[in-house]
Parts: sequence; C-alpha cells; structure tokens
Amino acid sequence: MSKKAGRNQSEDGRMKFSEDILKQFDLEREEEKEPVNVMRISEMLDFMKLCAERIHHKSKRYMECSDAETKMDCMDIVTAKLNDFTQVFKDLVIFIRKEEGTYKGSASLRYCIAGFDTFEFEETDAETAFLRELLLRNEITNDYFNRELHQQKLIWLMMNYSGGALDVYRDLNDYCSKHNLLNRYADKNLQP
Repeated sequence: MSKKAGRNQSEDGRMKFSEDILKQFDLEREEEKEPVNVMRISEMLDFMKLCAERIHHKSKRYMECSDAETKMDCMDIVTAKLNDFTQVFKDLVIFIRKEEGTYKGSASLRYCIAGFDTFEFEETDAETAFLRELLLRNEITNDYFNRELHQQKLIWLMMNYSGGALDVYRDLNDYCSKHNLLNRYADKNLQP
C-alpha cells in the first residue's frame, strides 16, 4: 500500500474522513445577507445598462436564429430583463423627480413614463417607441389570459425597438451625471 493511500484509509480498509478534502469543495455555509434597500444611483444605472444590453442582445439573437427553442429562450430572457429594466427605470425616475421637487406621489409605470418625457431628452425614434411599449411589461406580468397577444407584441418590440432600451439608459445616465446624482443614494424604504 502506498503512503498516500495509507493516509486516506484506516487500518481496516475504510476511508478516513479528511478535513482537507472538505475544504477543497468549499462547503462552508455562506453567510446570510440582509436585504438591501439602499442603492447608489451609479449602481442602479449599471444594473439598468446590463438589462438594456441583454434586451438588445437577446432581441438580435432572436432575429438571427431559426431554432424555435432558442427563440423561446430569447423571449424568456427579454421578458425577465424587461421586468428588471422597468423596475429600475421607475425607481430612477421617481428619485430624479423627488430631487427636482416635481414628484406627485405615484409609482405607476404610466406616471414614470410621463415623468421621463418631462426631462425633455432628445429621444430617438427607437427610444420613444420602446417607452410607449414598456407598458407591455405590465400586460405580460398581469394578464396571462392574453399571453399570445402579448408575446406577439413582445416579438414586435424585440424586432423593432430593443435598442431604445440603451437610449433610455444613456439619457438617464447623462442626466444623473450632469446633475451630480451618481454618488447619491436611492432608498427603497422611502419609495411609495
């Protein structure tokens, strides 16, 4: 019997427990983390950018491929990222409106889209259409009875205006940068 084998086996031939082997698998219990309710505006914008890039990339992938399963995966990813994008969009618009002193207390997506329009950005056509269709997120989330109709709208959005998500991100990022808001914090506890 080799020395190495002798170290891992007991005298009766059974395997011995080795702490070193367990450490290699990194089986230590992860430390539980508290929910985060405060986030720096720059981090929110980074998340928004990630969502916008995924929406645009997966939309392009959808158009380039012919495999039905891949197309469905792309739609699922865009749906999930559209939801994330919408939530951070709403939180950013509410934060900015509060900073301006123009916030009227609503957290609806329609209110936030209208609020975005008050910033008077030079919106691209794709950006304007993307924002108009952003309400699709609510329909997808809340109205499964008309799922097929919503999927057709989603495909239309993906094929025509997915780049608008990047434009929305750029405008909000530029605004926050210009108004020195990037290092400020949004507090989810203070949202309506």
